[in-house]
Amino acid sequence: MISAIATQGRYSSSDWVTQYRMLYSDTGRNWKPYHQDGNIWAFPGNINSDSVVRHDLQHPIIARYVRIVPLDWNGEGRIGLRIEVYGCSYWADVINFDGHVVLPYRFRNKKMKTLKDVIALKFKTSESEGVILHGEGQQGDYITLELKKAKLVLSLNLGPIYGHTSVMTGSLLDDHHWHSVVVERQGRSINLTLDRSTQHFRTNGEFDYLDLDYEITFGGIPFSGKPSSSSRKNFKGCMESINYNGINITDLARRKKLEPSNVVRIFTP
Repeated sequence: MISAIATQGRYSSSDWVTQYRMLYSDTGRNWKPYHQDGNIWAFPGNINSDSVVRHDLQHPIIARYVRIVPLDWNGEGRIGLRIEVYGCSYWADVINFDGHVVLPYRFRNKKMKTLKDVIALKFKTSESEGVILHGEGQQGDYITLELKKAKLVLSLNLGPIYGHTSVMTGSLLDDHHWHSVVVERQGRSINLTLDRSTQHFRTNGEFDYLDLDYEITFGGIPFSGKPSSSSRKNFKGCMESINYNGINITDLARRKKLEPSNVVRIFTP
C-alpha cells in the first residue's frame, strides 16, 4: 500500500524535477497512471536540490512496482531525483512483560500431542537473560525458547530417553531492537529462524511427537517448585505478534481471553 511520495533533487546540484507523474503495476509490464480529481495526476516537484516535497495521496494504491516519469525539470540543470515512497502505518498490539509476569495459554484438552508446530513472535529487550516461552509434559517432554548471554537458545525434548536437543543462534539480542523468531517443527526436523536467518537441525532421540501438559507459557516459566523454574529469569521486555499453531496469542490477551499470572499491560504504540 502506497500512501505518500516525497522527492528531492540531486544533492548539491542544479538537477531537480519540477513536475512528474507516477505509474504503478502489479506485474512490472502493465502500468496504470495515478489519478486524482478524475485526471491523470501531475505532481508538483521541487524548486531546488535540497528541500523535500511530500504529497499524501488522496487515494492510497496497492502496487508491487512504481515508476516515476519526469515531465519537467530545472532548465539550468538535468533530471535529478531522490524519491521516498511511504506505505501504510504499522499497528500492532504489544505485550509488556515486567519480569514478574507469565502469560499462559491453556490447552482445552489438558494435554497437547503434536507432530507439527509453528510458533512465531517478535521480541524487544534490554536484558541478556530471560525465558521467552516454555511448555512441558509429565513424561519429560519440553520446549523452551530463551535468551542466554544475549543469544537465543531453543531447547527441545521429544522423549524421555536421550531426547534433549539445544541450539543457539544470534548475538547481542539485548539491543532493545525488535527481533523476529519463527520455530517450525515437523517431527524431529526443526527450522529455527531469527531475523530471516534460518538454522536447520534434527532433534536427538527416536520420538516425533511433542507431548505438553495443560499449557504453554510466554514470558517465563510458572513456579512449580522444580529447581528449573526458580533458577531461570523471566523475560523482561516487549513481545508482539505471538502466534502458536495458528492461534493469535496477542489478540487473545488484548481481548482478555487469557488469564495471566499477574497484570499484563497491553498498549498500542
